[in-house]
Amino acid sequence: MAEILLFHHAHGLTDGLRSFADRLRAQGHIVHTPDSYAGLTFDRLDDGLAHAQSIGHDAFAEVAHRAAREHRHASIVMGFSLGAAQAQQLAQDLPRIRGCLLMGGVLQPLALGGDWRHQVPLDIHLADPDEWVDEGALNGLTFRAPQARVFRYPDRRHMFMDRSLRDYDADAADLFEQRVEDWLDLVAQPVDHSAAARAL
Repeated sequence: MAEILLFHHAHGLTDGLRSFADRLRAQGHIVHTPDSYAGLTFDRLDDGLAHAQSIGHDAFAEVAHRAAREHRHASIVMGFSLGAAQAQQLAQDLPRIRGCLLMGGVLQPLALGGDWRHQVPLDIHLADPDEWVDEGALNGLTFRAPQARVFRYPDRRHMFMDRSLRDYDADAADLFEQRVEDWLDLVAQPVDHSAAARAL
């Protein structure tokens, strides 16, 4: 079992992401889904990006760190596109984080004010091609995290795994979820909660 913080993409905490979190819970994991948009969702990506810009980077960072404080035993982070920055930030900042999964977004470690912690397992899932993913940032992150695994999904669209979006592709989504399940089997080990609390 893993305790997970899952950060949503620019469309918001959609029904597709909620159902994905529910499927992880059905496997026995604890999944928290911080909502940076306070319940708003957007069908059009441009509208979601405009709303994100109005909120500002600092507010997203505060949502991530507040979620980490509220859920003191969560040790796995997942970030989808816009939410990748929140997940990556926590993975770099918090010693208790022992697994990070990024889907549709990456940043250079220095862009988040630090470096990648080499002991943290990192899986990255990307549509291929994906106009929203900077290959330079990807190369910069994987250089600092040489153990990272990068999975590409040819000829799929940016958020192919979200059933509520037009990007959705059933075959690619099924493969993605199987890979997530396998990864969680590797990183989800019993946690000493007292040690996790001391690591904050």
